[in-house]
Amino acid sequence: MNRDKAIRLSNHIFTLVMLAAFIFAASGCVSLQKQPVKMPTISTEMLSTSDLISEADKAWRLKDYITSELYYTRLLERTDIPERVILPATERLAVSSFKSGHYHEAEARLEQWQKLSEDAISSPVWQGYYFETLTAIKDFSKLRAHLSQTMEDPFLTWDIRSAAGKRLSGMEQDAGSLEALERLYAIAPADNNKQELEQWFMKGLAEKSKAEIDVMNELVLSGNNLKFPYELLVFEKAVRQSEDIEYWPMSWRTMSGIIQNGQIADKTFFTETLNKLQAEYGIPRVGIALVLPISGRFQEYGWKIVRGAGAAQWEMTKAGLDVDVQVINTEAPDWLERLQNLPPWYTTIGGPISVKAFKQMEQAGTYADKVTFSFLAKPGNLEEGKQAWRFFSSPEDQIRSTLDLAVNDLGITRLAVLYPQEKFGRQMSKKFFNMASMRGAKITGMASYPPRDFPKWGKVVGNLVRAPQKQAQNEANGLGEDAPLPETDFGAVFIPDTWHQAQLLIPHFFFHEADTLVFLGPELWSQALNSARDVEARNLRLTVAPGAWWPASDGASRLKEVMDREGLGTPDFWVALGYDFIKFAGKLGTFSEGWTAETVNARINDAQHMDFSLAPISWNAEGQASQKLYLFRPEQNGKTRIDADLVSNTLAKAKARREARVNAWKEKQAELEAKREEAAKLDGTKTEQ
Repeated sequence: MNRDKAIRLSNHIFTLVMLAAFIFAASGCVSLQKQPVKMPTISTEMLSTSDLISEADKAWRLKDYITSELYYTRLLERTDIPERVILPATERLAVSSFKSGHYHEAEARLEQWQKLSEDAISSPVWQGYYFETLTAIKDFSKLRAHLSQTMEDPFLTWDIRSAAGKRLSGMEQDAGSLEALERLYAIAPADNNKQELEQWFMKGLAEKSKAEIDVMNELVLSGNNLKFPYELLVFEKAVRQSEDIEYWPMSWRTMSGIIQNGQIADKTFFTETLNKLQAEYGIPRVGIALVLPISGRFQEYGWKIVRGAGAAQWEMTKAGLDVDVQVINTEAPDWLERLQNLPPWYTTIGGPISVKAFKQMEQAGTYADKVTFSFLAKPGNLEEGKQAWRFFSSPEDQIRSTLDLAVNDLGITRLAVLYPQEKFGRQMSKKFFNMASMRGAKITGMASYPPRDFPKWGKVVGNLVRAPQKQAQNEANGLGEDAPLPETDFGAVFIPDTWHQAQLLIPHFFFHEADTLVFLGPELWSQALNSARDVEARNLRLTVAPGAWWPASDGASRLKEVMDREGLGTPDFWVALGYDFIKFAGKLGTFSEGWTAETVNARINDAQHMDFSLAPISWNAEGQASQKLYLFRPEQNGKTRIDADLVSNTLAKAKARREARVNAWKEKQAELEAKREEAAKLDGTKTEQ
């Protein structure tokens, strides 16, 4: 989003939030604008206190606020002013000062009014003038604090709190405005209060242009699309998109999903909106083809994807969406022919999961007719975002997640790479080197090893951590073989190999006393750890691997509930892949003949705002996907999810253990030196005798 455009838009995101006129009209108050002098002033010193009260009240009634400000000021300076007059005089002085344009004086008098009366803050009049006064003097930090405190005060009426929250949202920029309304909605005490907020917000959205709605939708993050007010932004955009018949299936899915699962209090209003559109366009029909191995070597994965897809289809059918899912077995000899002969409403493909099958589909040119999402790390030789799209993590996603941890979170800027001498290892190492360099990190160590020649691994690791040089340095300094070796000049090492190989490699680092390193691996590690048992996890606490599936995540837990309810078994990565894809593809809708990449990318931009059961996938404007993967470390029987704080604490403990070991060695050397000196003294004494 263009930043200047976003700022201009957010400055008037909700013109209705400036509710001063509304509040004052509702309470019968006068206009906030300045008023001209309407009567000549007289010397207040010549007036008794009672006469001064009368003259001040007269000026007030005539709306001569400059004069009434003067008279009430002098009146409140009198020592014989009746107590019953002090509060109303202070109230009128505060208003008169504001009307006269003396905003700092108005602020002081409003705060004096609040001290005199506990009910002041409950008054729409006081609230309105205090808001306008602080706005006029541009004390926005004080105003934000006041509005936030007022909104959260459970002892005030909801009208006052609601007005404060709406005003607060009008002051904030970009996402902050929506966050203020999200909080206001969350603390609303009753459904009718939530309904009023929904209607007020939708009324404001109706006055926005399509361009403004599009910009505001950029503020809706994944996971917020079923929360107020974000869901209503998404709903309004879907309503407007439904005018284009090609967008109707996606718009219908979006609107019905919000009505079914969103935080909507006034479902009747939104249901009526959807019903009117359904009467005009009908219930949409969406066809999705899954091209998967249903027999042969990889059939287990294919069937799991189908199970997840079935759960998603059943959910969508219950919601009223007509979704057809056709499964085509890529192991069948005529699978490409079956794919090409699908009915015309089957416009989206998910799969395959094998590189060979994808190449066959690529050669057949099927991708040119149907929008294709590969379940692969790379869509073959096709250009991602133009010819085909990705619904799977990439090597870059895996490396990005580990570099985010090492460089951004742990501050490790010197890294090493240890890779097997084969294609995968070389490719991943090159990507890691380039991505680390782009972040300003340095690769200070790089080595390769023969994948099957285990006896050579110890020497390779030793050379990587420079153990021979360290030992030579210790010898040059007169230290013995038991002297601790200095730490390596890198803090983390990337090992792009299988988990089986990594388990055999990592102990070599400990043998060479490189025991404060963070070991970074590919997704292969976390996949293998799903079924690992009896892992020696004690020395692997600084081992980190990315992954897309975590059964304890919110999205995975929701999927488990669906699977349990339908008796479909326990979900895993492949089940979640099928489930997420069908939900996502259902939101895309159908594509007409001659669709363009720009059309697909625009649809993706809206469809990606959904609750994923896997780690969330997002697509940029060019249709290129990225997945924010979870991070894991090994446990005795499997793996556990970790975060930066846990790794940082574990690393600190490893460094502390190393320091304690070094200090113990130094103390021992000091003791030995002391004994040698004592022995030398004894020898010297004997010689003298």
